[in-house]
Amino acid sequence: MTGTPASRPLADAAARCTIATALDETLVVEAAAGTGKTTELVKRIVAIVATGRAEVRNIAAVTFTEKAAGELKLRLREAFDDARMEAADETAKARLNKALQTLEEAAVSTIHGFCAELLRERPVEARVDPLFSVLTEAEAERFFGEAFGAWIQEQLREPPEGVRRALRRSVWQGYGQSNREDTPIDRLRRAAWSLADWRDFHTPWARPAFDRDARVLSLLDRLHAFADLSDGPSYARDPLYLDTAAARHLSTEIRGSADALGFGEPGIDGA
Repeated sequence: MTGTPASRPLADAAARCTIATALDETLVVEAAAGTGKTTELVKRIVAIVATGRAEVRNIAAVTFTEKAAGELKLRLREAFDDARMEAADETAKARLNKALQTLEEAAVSTIHGFCAELLRERPVEARVDPLFSVLTEAEAERFFGEAFGAWIQEQLREPPEGVRRALRRSVWQGYGQSNREDTPIDRLRRAAWSLADWRDFHTPWARPAFDRDARVLSLLDRLHAFADLSDGPSYARDPLYLDTAAARHLSTEIRGSADALGFGEPGIDGA
């Protein structure tokens, strides 16, 4: 007897049981979208409140979007109401009733909203203006664009080595693609945005010793060898041949630059 799909236990039944019952433990749950993470989170919060381990105002549930936060709060309200109606223990029922009455005090919000609320409660300790506002994504991108535009114009007057190296990189996007918007400036802008987005680094900047020239020469040798190996497919539309076109294009470009500069073998300056 294998049972019907509805009667067979879920493959992660043990993990779900742990989430529901191990209320005094800290858990990290990792699962794909649509597998029921939010459902289990709601059940766990209800169980924590019903057993008196915490009041709803002491619980923080954070999400990434305002929509998800609103949906989570609605699901919590429904779950508290259902649990209250089903509770046989009067003490648990009283706790769930109170949770419904004070649900708006719970920190159910986005990560940005939760952090902003903490800063507003303690602006002196955080050394921020208590009247600050959180930028929307569109506003943040606009301010960043203005700052990056001013920065890159200043850099282009006398580009440092890192900027010059980034500007020399190829903008080729593949055969049959005419879109040329992904320029070196675009890539610098994306790198700057990523750095601004993940800027909370506490370790001092360090630059360990690195023989860049030798490593680049080694990589060039491997690139040219791969380009030669992957050239000459059995037929023109071979998927592997098409997917590795970028490597052959880069190899040809580097060799052409080396020949134009009079280098017998492409080296660092020729590349």
